[in-house]
Amino acid sequence: MADIGRAATVSELIKAVQTAGKPAPGGVLAFRGQQNHQWKLEPGILRPPQKLLDHERELSRDLMAIHPQEFAGDQSMFDRLVRMQHFGMRTRLLDVSLNPLVALYFAAQKAQSAGRPVDGAVWLLRTPPSRRKYFDSDAVSCLANLANLSSAEKQEIRDADPAFSKEMFNTEVDAVDKLLQFIRAEKPYFRPQIDREDFFKRYFVSPKMSNRRIIAQAGAFVIFGFDLEPGAPKKSDPIKVDRIVVPEGAKGDIRAELDALGINESTLFPELDRAATYIMRRYSN
Repeated sequence: MADIGRAATVSELIKAVQTAGKPAPGGVLAFRGQQNHQWKLEPGILRPPQKLLDHERELSRDLMAIHPQEFAGDQSMFDRLVRMQHFGMRTRLLDVSLNPLVALYFAAQKAQSAGRPVDGAVWLLRTPPSRRKYFDSDAVSCLANLANLSSAEKQEIRDADPAFSKEMFNTEVDAVDKLLQFIRAEKPYFRPQIDREDFFKRYFVSPKMSNRRIIAQAGAFVIFGFDLEPGAPKKSDPIKVDRIVVPEGAKGDIRAELDALGINESTLFPELDRAATYIMRRYSN
């Protein structure tokens, strides 16, 4: 990770992005805005309290049990994770955008650390073709369905002997056999040829544009395997990350600039309640 500049205006952000350059042919450049530049670039399930990661299966099962109708049209576990993320559930997905101004909007929100205002950050994620996937990818199915396994079952997969051949890994590790059952429920054709190393990766995923918020935010996701979980072996990651710092003192002016460009709470969150909040705030100032 490298800091490649500061952006106190919309034009400065655009210039910094242009200076950063384009991804490799076939790759993708995505952005994520965080209101606190000190926050790590990780999905909600990996943020404190860490005990949520130990209950990943229960989080998803409980939500689907309470509101089964909301998930009735979802065809895969990745689809369900996207929906859970939409409603505020912590998952192994990290929201990103293909629009740097959307990321700047989130980076320009007020935040405090130790009682003092802090800078925000726009993260640039440069993904090579090998780590770019779509919602129906087999690799994405493998990582998404980890959410259906218990903490002990995920541990069994992580601890499997690296010397195992692919055949041994797929046939002799009980937790892998259970994972295959979940994958085949959405992909009956899926063959037991999972590579253990794939679980220690993260992928950029282009989702279905079936959600109004995803469309409004030019949204996409990065799905995480074991690579950033506590105690996981650290692997070199071809997804290159840079950061542009957004000064705390410039956040108000940036929000005003973005509002003039049509990027605000009402347009990025097209639900009725968010639009109403934005309209009331506009007439209260």
